[in-house]
Amino acid sequence: MAVSILVTAIVAAYNEERHIAGCLASLLDQTYEPLEIIVADDGSTDRTVAAVRAHAAVRLVQCPHEGKARAINAAAQAARGDILLFLDADLRFDRGYVAALVAPIAAGQSVGTCHATELVANPANVWSRCLQMSQGLPLDRRLALTSSQIAEGTIVFRAVERRRFLDAGGFDDTGFLDDQTLSPKIGRADYVRAATCHHYNPERLSEVFASGTWAGKSTYYLHGARALWRYFPGLAVFDALGAASRTRMAALFPYALVYRTGVFWGLLKRATGLDKSMGR
Repeated sequence: MAVSILVTAIVAAYNEERHIAGCLASLLDQTYEPLEIIVADDGSTDRTVAAVRAHAAVRLVQCPHEGKARAINAAAQAARGDILLFLDADLRFDRGYVAALVAPIAAGQSVGTCHATELVANPANVWSRCLQMSQGLPLDRRLALTSSQIAEGTIVFRAVERRRFLDAGGFDDTGFLDDQTLSPKIGRADYVRAATCHHYNPERLSEVFASGTWAGKSTYYLHGARALWRYFPGLAVFDALGAASRTRMAALFPYALVYRTGVFWGLLKRATGLDKSMGR
Protein backbone atom coordinates (compact mmCIF):
# COMPACT_ATOMS: atom_id res chain seq x y z
CA MET A 1 0.00 0.00 0.00
CA ALA A 2 1.49 3.35 -1.04
CA VAL A 3 2.29 5.96 1.57
CA SER A 4 0.45 8.66 -0.40
CA ILE A 5 -2.95 6.95 -0.22
CA LEU A 6 -5.99 9.05 0.54
CA VAL A 7 -6.94 9.09 4.24
CA THR A 8 -10.33 10.17 5.56
CA ALA A 9 -10.56 11.65 9.05
CA ILE A 10 -14.10 11.20 10.40
CA VAL A 11 -14.87 13.60 13.24
CA ALA A 12 -17.88 12.61 15.34
CA ALA A 13 -19.73 15.62 16.75
CA TYR A 14 -22.81 16.31 18.84
CA ASN A 15 -23.30 19.87 20.15
CA GLU A 16 -19.58 20.67 19.98
CA GLU A 17 -19.73 24.34 18.92
CA ARG A 18 -17.10 25.28 21.53
CA HIS A 19 -14.50 22.77 20.33
CA ILE A 20 -15.15 21.90 16.69
CA ALA A 21 -13.31 24.90 15.21
CA GLY A 22 -10.08 24.07 17.09
CA CYS A 23 -10.39 20.40 16.18
CA LEU A 24 -10.78 21.15 12.48
CA ALA A 25 -7.99 23.74 12.49
CA SER A 26 -5.59 21.13 13.90
CA LEU A 27 -6.63 18.62 11.21
CA LEU A 28 -6.29 21.15 8.41
CA ASP A 29 -2.73 21.79 9.65
CA GLN A 30 -1.61 18.13 9.47
CA THR A 31 1.62 17.18 7.72
CA TYR A 32 -0.01 14.17 6.04
CA GLU A 33 -1.64 14.50 2.64
CA PRO A 34 -3.89 13.73 0.87
CA LEU A 35 -6.34 14.03 3.76
CA GLU A 36 -10.12 14.18 3.47
CA ILE A 37 -11.99 15.52 6.53
CA ILE A 38 -15.62 14.59 7.21
CA VAL A 39 -17.63 15.74 10.20
CA ALA A 40 -20.27 13.17 11.15
CA ASP A 41 -22.86 15.32 12.93
CA ASP A 42 -25.18 13.36 15.21
CA GLY A 43 -28.13 15.77 15.05
CA SER A 44 -26.54 18.76 16.82
CA THR A 45 -28.93 21.45 18.03
CA ASP A 46 -26.33 24.17 18.66
CA ARG A 47 -24.07 25.96 16.14
CA THR A 48 -21.84 22.97 15.41
CA VAL A 49 -23.08 22.63 11.83
CA ALA A 50 -22.59 26.36 11.13
CA ALA A 51 -19.03 26.12 12.45
CA VAL A 52 -18.30 23.17 10.16
CA ARG A 53 -19.75 24.92 7.11
CA ALA A 54 -17.33 27.78 7.70
CA HIS A 55 -14.58 25.42 6.46
CA ALA A 56 -14.99 24.89 2.72
CA ALA A 57 -12.45 22.05 2.72
CA VAL A 58 -14.44 20.00 5.24
CA ARG A 59 -17.29 17.69 4.21
CA LEU A 60 -20.39 17.42 6.40
CA VAL A 61 -22.55 14.32 6.88
CA GLN A 62 -25.67 15.16 8.89
CA CYS A 63 -27.58 12.42 10.67
CA PRO A 64 -30.59 12.34 13.00
CA HIS A 65 -29.68 12.15 16.69
CA GLU A 66 -29.39 8.37 16.89
CA GLY A 67 -25.93 7.95 18.41
CA LYS A 68 -22.26 8.31 17.57
CA ALA A 69 -21.81 4.84 16.05
CA ARG A 70 -24.53 5.34 13.46
CA ALA A 71 -23.19 8.77 12.50
CA ILE A 72 -19.66 7.39 12.03
CA ASN A 73 -20.94 4.44 10.00
CA ALA A 74 -22.83 6.81 7.69
CA ALA A 75 -19.73 8.94 7.20
CA ALA A 76 -17.65 5.83 6.46
CA GLN A 77 -20.03 4.96 3.65
CA ALA A 78 -19.53 8.44 2.17
CA ALA A 79 -15.75 8.49 2.68
CA ARG A 80 -13.34 8.33 -0.26
CA GLY A 81 -10.21 7.40 1.69
CA ASP A 82 -8.62 3.95 1.83
CA ILE A 83 -7.84 4.44 5.52
CA LEU A 84 -10.38 5.84 7.98
CA LEU A 85 -9.59 7.79 11.16
CA PHE A 86 -12.19 7.89 13.94
CA LEU A 87 -11.83 11.14 15.87
CA ASP A 88 -13.90 13.27 18.24
CA ALA A 89 -14.73 16.95 18.03
CA ASP A 90 -13.40 17.61 21.55
CA LEU A 91 -9.88 16.60 20.48
CA ARG A 92 -7.01 18.64 19.05
CA PHE A 93 -4.12 16.98 17.25
CA ASP A 94 -0.40 17.58 16.96
CA ARG A 95 0.69 18.19 13.34
CA GLY A 96 2.15 14.72 12.87
CA TYR A 97 -0.81 12.86 14.39
CA VAL A 98 -2.37 11.54 11.17
CA ALA A 99 0.98 10.57 9.61
CA ALA A 100 1.95 8.63 12.75
CA LEU A 101 -1.33 6.69 12.91
CA VAL A 102 -1.42 5.88 9.22
CA ALA A 103 2.19 4.72 8.75
CA PRO A 104 1.94 1.21 10.32
CA ILE A 105 -1.27 0.46 8.38
CA ALA A 106 0.13 1.76 5.11
CA ALA A 107 3.23 -0.40 5.61
CA GLY A 108 1.11 -3.51 6.21
CA GLN A 109 2.39 -3.82 9.78
CA SER A 110 -0.91 -3.22 11.61
CA VAL A 111 -4.57 -4.06 11.21
CA GLY A 112 -5.37 -0.76 12.92
CA THR A 113 -3.83 1.82 15.22
CA CYS A 114 -4.62 4.03 18.20
CA HIS A 115 -2.72 6.93 19.73
CA ALA A 116 -0.79 6.21 22.93
CA THR A 117 -0.43 9.82 24.05
CA GLU A 118 -3.63 11.65 25.01
CA LEU A 119 -3.18 14.79 27.10
CA VAL A 120 -5.85 16.79 28.92
CA ALA A 121 -6.54 20.05 27.09
CA ASN A 122 -8.23 21.73 30.09
CA PRO A 123 -6.49 20.50 33.28
CA ALA A 124 -7.33 23.70 35.20
CA ASN A 125 -11.09 23.17 34.99
CA VAL A 126 -12.58 21.78 38.21
CA TRP A 127 -14.84 19.23 36.51
CA SER A 128 -11.98 18.11 34.30
CA ARG A 129 -9.91 17.50 37.43
CA CYS A 130 -12.82 15.58 38.97
CA LEU A 131 -12.98 13.24 35.99
CA GLN A 132 -9.25 12.57 36.20
CA MET A 133 -9.42 11.96 39.95
CA SER A 134 -12.43 9.66 39.64
CA GLN A 135 -10.54 7.51 37.15
CA GLY A 136 -7.28 7.50 39.09
CA LEU A 137 -5.42 9.35 36.34
CA PRO A 138 -2.91 12.22 36.46
CA LEU A 139 -4.61 15.60 36.08
CA ASP A 140 -2.89 16.27 32.75
CA ARG A 141 -3.04 12.88 31.01
CA ARG A 142 -6.02 10.86 29.74
CA LEU A 143 -3.90 7.77 29.13
CA ALA A 144 -1.30 6.42 31.53
CA LEU A 145 -0.02 3.32 29.75
CA THR A 146 2.79 1.02 30.80
CA SER A 147 5.25 -0.38 28.27
CA SER A 148 3.58 -3.79 28.53
CA GLN A 149 0.14 -2.29 27.88
CA ILE A 150 1.46 -0.52 24.80
CA ALA A 151 3.02 -3.76 23.55
CA GLU A 152 -0.27 -5.61 24.10
CA GLY A 153 -2.25 -3.23 21.91
CA THR A 154 -5.85 -2.10 22.38
CA ILE A 155 -9.46 -2.87 21.45
CA VAL A 156 -10.00 0.82 20.61
CA PHE A 157 -9.44 1.69 16.95
CA ARG A 158 -8.56 5.22 15.82
CA ALA A 159 -7.46 4.16 12.32
CA VAL A 160 -8.23 1.19 10.08
CA GLU A 161 -8.55 0.35 6.40
CA ARG A 162 -11.96 1.37 5.06
CA ARG A 163 -12.60 -2.00 3.42
CA ARG A 164 -11.99 -3.83 6.73
CA PHE A 165 -14.30 -1.46 8.57
CA LEU A 166 -17.13 -1.80 6.07
CA ASP A 167 -16.72 -5.57 5.72
CA ALA A 168 -17.04 -5.85 9.51
CA GLY A 169 -20.27 -3.85 9.52
CA GLY A 170 -18.77 -0.80 11.21
CA PHE A 171 -19.28 0.07 14.87
CA ASP A 172 -22.14 -1.37 16.91
CA ASP A 173 -24.51 1.07 18.60
CA THR A 174 -23.69 0.37 22.26
CA GLY A 175 -23.14 3.88 23.61
CA PHE A 176 -19.93 4.77 25.42
CA LEU A 177 -18.22 1.51 24.39
CA ASP A 178 -19.12 1.69 20.70
CA ASP A 179 -15.48 2.30 19.72
CA GLN A 180 -14.61 -1.09 21.25
CA THR A 181 -17.04 -3.10 19.10
CA LEU A 182 -14.79 -3.37 16.04
CA SER A 183 -12.07 -5.36 17.77
CA PRO A 184 -14.00 -8.64 18.21
CA LYS A 185 -14.54 -8.65 14.44
CA ILE A 186 -11.03 -7.88 13.16
CA GLY A 187 -8.53 -8.09 16.07
CA ARG A 188 -6.60 -5.59 18.17
CA ALA A 189 -5.14 -2.23 17.21
CA ASP A 190 -1.52 -1.24 17.81
CA TYR A 191 -0.64 1.75 19.98
CA VAL A 192 1.42 4.49 18.34
CA ARG A 193 3.55 6.44 20.80
CA ALA A 194 4.27 9.25 18.33
CA ALA A 195 0.57 10.09 17.83
CA THR A 196 -0.36 12.85 20.30
CA CYS A 197 -3.73 14.49 20.84
CA HIS A 198 -5.29 16.78 23.46
CA HIS A 199 -8.70 15.99 24.91
CA TYR A 200 -11.21 18.42 26.43
CA ASN A 201 -12.86 16.88 29.48
CA PRO A 202 -16.37 18.05 30.47
CA GLU A 203 -16.22 21.64 31.69
CA ARG A 204 -19.80 22.05 32.92
CA LEU A 205 -22.07 19.89 35.07
CA SER A 206 -24.50 19.66 32.16
CA GLU A 207 -21.71 18.01 30.16
CA VAL A 208 -20.94 15.68 33.07
CA PHE A 209 -24.61 14.63 33.11
CA ALA A 210 -24.59 14.09 29.33
CA SER A 211 -21.47 11.90 29.53
CA GLY A 212 -23.15 9.87 32.28
CA THR A 213 -26.26 9.42 30.15
CA TRP A 214 -24.15 8.15 27.28
CA ALA A 215 -22.33 5.76 29.63
CA GLY A 216 -25.72 4.52 30.87
CA LYS A 217 -26.44 3.21 27.39
CA SER A 218 -23.28 1.05 27.53
CA THR A 219 -24.06 -0.03 31.09
CA TYR A 220 -27.45 -1.32 29.91
CA TYR A 221 -25.78 -3.10 27.00
CA LEU A 222 -23.42 -4.87 29.43
CA HIS A 223 -25.70 -5.53 32.41
CA GLY A 224 -29.31 -4.97 31.35
CA ALA A 225 -32.07 -3.39 33.44
CA ARG A 226 -30.73 -4.94 36.65
CA ALA A 227 -28.08 -2.19 36.69
CA LEU A 228 -30.80 0.38 37.47
CA TRP A 229 -30.72 -0.37 41.18
CA ARG A 230 -26.95 0.20 41.35
CA TYR A 231 -27.33 3.73 40.01
CA PHE A 232 -30.56 4.62 41.80
CA PRO A 233 -30.34 8.32 42.77
CA GLY A 234 -30.63 7.57 46.48
CA LEU A 235 -27.58 5.30 46.40
CA ALA A 236 -25.74 7.81 44.23
CA VAL A 237 -25.65 10.27 47.15
CA PHE A 238 -23.71 7.82 49.32
CA ASP A 239 -21.35 6.90 46.47
CA ALA A 240 -20.69 10.58 45.78
CA LEU A 241 -19.97 11.26 49.44
CA GLY A 242 -17.57 8.32 49.47
CA ALA A 243 -15.73 9.60 46.39
CA ALA A 244 -15.32 13.07 47.89
CA SER A 245 -14.14 11.62 51.20
CA ARG A 246 -11.58 9.25 49.67
CA THR A 247 -9.98 11.93 47.52
CA ARG A 248 -10.49 14.84 49.97
CA MET A 249 -11.82 16.81 47.02
CA ALA A 250 -15.17 18.42 47.82
CA ALA A 251 -16.03 19.04 44.16
CA LEU A 252 -16.13 15.29 43.57
CA PHE A 253 -19.42 15.12 45.49
CA PRO A 254 -21.49 17.13 42.96
CA TYR A 255 -19.47 15.66 40.08
CA ALA A 256 -20.10 12.05 41.09
CA LEU A 257 -23.73 12.73 41.98
CA VAL A 258 -24.47 14.38 38.62
CA TYR A 259 -22.55 11.74 36.65
CA ARG A 260 -24.24 8.80 38.36
CA THR A 261 -27.65 10.43 37.96
CA GLY A 262 -26.86 10.74 34.27
CA VAL A 263 -25.99 7.03 34.11
CA PHE A 264 -29.33 6.22 35.79
CA TRP A 265 -31.19 8.37 33.26
CA GLY A 266 -29.38 6.70 30.37
CA LEU A 267 -30.22 3.26 31.78
CA LEU A 268 -33.84 4.23 32.31
CA LYS A 269 -34.20 5.57 28.79
CA ARG A 270 -32.79 2.39 27.29
CA ALA A 271 -34.80 0.07 29.59
CA THR A 272 -38.09 1.80 28.80
CA GLY A 273 -37.43 2.53 25.13
CA LEU A 274 -37.45 6.30 25.75
CA ASP A 275 -34.13 6.68 23.94
CA LYS A 276 -35.75 5.52 20.69
CA SER A 277 -38.81 7.72 21.05
CA MET A 278 -36.59 10.71 21.97
CA GLY A 279 -34.17 10.22 19.07
CA ARG A 280 -31.44 8.36 20.96
